[in-house]
Amino acid sequence: MSKIAPPTANIKRFDDPNGAISAFISGQVQLMVVGKLMVVGNDVGATILARHPANDPEQKFSLFSSPDHVGLNKNEPRLKQKIDETIAKARSDGTMNAISQKWLRAPLPADL
Repeated sequence: MSKIAPPTANIKRFDDPNGAISAFISGQVQLMVVGKLMVVGNDVGATILARHPANDPEQKFSLFSSPDHVGLNKNEPRLKQKIDETIAKARSDGTMNAISQKWLRAPLPADL
């Protein structure tokens, strides 16, 4: 953000996500940048947007996508196959997109 912000921008940095979130919700800052290395992930950002409509928050753009992952033990081919089938079905019937819209307030990324 420091590289692309206008010279007049007053950038504040916080030691932890709670401080940044509190500053945004209380109106101490007008903009919050969220991301993997920054403050919070997509899911937390979407929750903030949903729970504080009085602030009229709006997502302007996404710096990157940070999808969730499924972990399982090695040498579990049947389990992996079942997970792959379940994900493929949820993608094809629109379930995954509906979940993304509900929880992240954004469509499922096309490249996911």
